[in-house]
Amino acid sequence: MNHIRLLDCTLRDGGHIVDGRFGEIVIKQTIKRLIEAKINIIEFGFLWGRSTDKDTARFHTIEEAKRFLPKNCGNSRFSLMADDVDLSHLEPCDGTIEYIRLSCKPSKLESWAIPTARMLIRKAYLIYINPVCSSVYTDEEYINIIKKVNELHPYGFSIVDTWGTMRIHDLSHKYYLVESHLDKDIILGLHLHENLGLAYSLAQHFTKIASPTRQITVDASLFGMGRVPGNLCTEHIIDYMNSFYGASYDVEPVFDAIDDYIAPIKAKKPWGYSLAYALSAKYNIHRTYAEYLLDKKRLKTKDIQRILSLVDKSRQEKFDEEYIEKLYKSYLDVSMDSTPAIRILQEKLGQSERPVIVVAPGRSVNHKKKEILETVKNQNAIVISVNFVPDFIAPNYVFCANLKRKDSIMGNGGKYEIIITSNLINGSERYDYAIGYSDLVYFDGVYCEDSTLMLLSLLKKIGITELSVAGFDGIKQNGELYFYTSSGISTQKGNSLEIVRSILQKSLADVKLTFLTESNYER
Repeated sequence: MNHIRLLDCTLRDGGHIVDGRFGEIVIKQTIKRLIEAKINIIEFGFLWGRSTDKDTARFHTIEEAKRFLPKNCGNSRFSLMADDVDLSHLEPCDGTIEYIRLSCKPSKLESWAIPTARMLIRKAYLIYINPVCSSVYTDEEYINIIKKVNELHPYGFSIVDTWGTMRIHDLSHKYYLVESHLDKDIILGLHLHENLGLAYSLAQHFTKIASPTRQITVDASLFGMGRVPGNLCTEHIIDYMNSFYGASYDVEPVFDAIDDYIAPIKAKKPWGYSLAYALSAKYNIHRTYAEYLLDKKRLKTKDIQRILSLVDKSRQEKFDEEYIEKLYKSYLDVSMDSTPAIRILQEKLGQSERPVIVVAPGRSVNHKKKEILETVKNQNAIVISVNFVPDFIAPNYVFCANLKRKDSIMGNGGKYEIIITSNLINGSERYDYAIGYSDLVYFDGVYCEDSTLMLLSLLKKIGITELSVAGFDGIKQNGELYFYTSSGISTQKGNSLEIVRSILQKSLADVKLTFLTESNYER
């Protein structure tokens, strides 16, 4: 196994989870445990465009990075990574940190990576060129990149599966392409992502097909820590290397590092396999598209798949927020004539003498059940709940604009009428009224998907301008919007507090609200 080396990048790639802020003790102790585990190369951070503090694994100079290294480093070597940052100020290599890996997008290979590599090679560093998004290149384009790398002749070159799209045949094809064209004395690296849950099997395959005459490097991280969905697990690959290649990595220090430092981070900021990221790999598109749609908190996985499938090939490589937002709105905006439904609701609700109480799914509802129930009884009020069915009161109507919530509402069997927005019509067997989605999400030109605001807009259209509301809590200071459900409390990112307040004060100014529970929106 002398031709295979392992590179642990926990403190570098895992830094995406915590913005590099592991804490000084965690950085030092993780390095210590990886040295004890006999990891060949430890990549413990990024080279950064400015100095950071002592708790962050991002360094402006080599001197800043060196202070984290112990006196006894065993046989481990050390690496840092840089991505499109000016490194002209960097000190010459003194042998402490030998490797610098340059991560670059296709457009930055010639303009930044190669010139920077030449400069660093003159300073005696061992340089890897890591072109990201290897799956976007045609064979001809990839071969041209390899030719440019041969001209530079760095220490190493890596196959980087940025979007986690590779299957066994993809890796085989890419490897043989590289093996056939890359100079034989250049180290070949592999960096895998877990989009399809294949990183461990792909790493094993790579070690089997790699030529024993070429040195190879396999990247991994403790517990697979890295930007969601994560990376190849260090603990897996060292066990494999010990079992099948006669390596002598010590797994116990790795387990200690995971238990003491990495598992607590994962408990707070989890990473791992996710269907949405698997879909980004399936369609070979930038992972941020999936992240953007996940962040909406309104879509089921099948809806995310449908939207991702619409991304044009010309837009796959670079994330375009305006473009994906347009696809998202178009997907939800099922055109329909709302007039018949609004007319019936005007007759049943707008012309009723009974007051209306809206119960939104804010956390405050969980603490005011008794008071809300008493108010409903005393006023003989009509109750309309938003995106959920309360377990303490029987609503007369349930308003649903959220794809994730519709199945639990429609399958509940309660004796209530269901009002849905048009984006929920497909696949919905039970509903009583459907309102055009685009009729409710625009407030004097401002787009806002807050479901309670959408209901208030509907009630205004049918003539109700005075009502009570509970559970319309608003965003807390930590940026989370709290929801009460029958199964407990859940959270999601919500609309901007300022935007919602502005809509209430302007577009819905003539709707008089009485808040039955505490709210950050109360004016």
